[in-house]
Amino acid sequence: MNGNIDPDGVETYHVEIDDVRYMLIEPPRDIFSERPYVYMGQSVVERLLEHFKKQKGLKKRRHRLILLMPRDKITPGLSQELEAALDRYTATKIKENLNEMAAIRRRGLLQIPYALVFLGTSVALGLILGSAAISSVPPVIATVLSEGLFIVGWVAMWGPADTLLFGRFPLVVENRALRALERMTIEIRPREDALTER
Repeated sequence: MNGNIDPDGVETYHVEIDDVRYMLIEPPRDIFSERPYVYMGQSVVERLLEHFKKQKGLKKRRHRLILLMPRDKITPGLSQELEAALDRYTATKIKENLNEMAAIRRRGLLQIPYALVFLGTSVALGLILGSAAISSVPPVIATVLSEGLFIVGWVAMWGPADTLLFGRFPLVVENRALRALERMTIEIRPREDALTER
């Protein structure tokens, strides 16, 4: 989904839509459609979020969505109703993501002590095997087991460290995109008029 930047510096997206429900509900997939959200089987909001997640500097930009609809589907105040519905959706989704980020952090903090114990045990056993303290084990096998235990211990640390350090980043990116979506203004125009203007 590509937007055009108008003279006011607002990035504007034109989307042809037959039913306002397709803002949040996926339309029936149609591979012969010329509308990307239809042939991809995504809602308009989902398509916009996917686009915003790939952009930088969303805080500094202003966005406008122009929906081109059949004249008989346009009702007075529909754009304000859509903006309010979109605000509810984004606020709820942002709150859910913040809760999920807190849960990820808690999960990481709970896993770290167990991983450290496992790492310490693995390293200790590896040192014992590598130091030839157990003379009945051939040196080659002792070295392989010792190094293997070191690796297993560090691999066990990776999951909790990854959860704690990086697990929330996708949600941070999504919240950035959701906030851009929340600030976006919506205009509705009759499709017939818009097509004749082009």
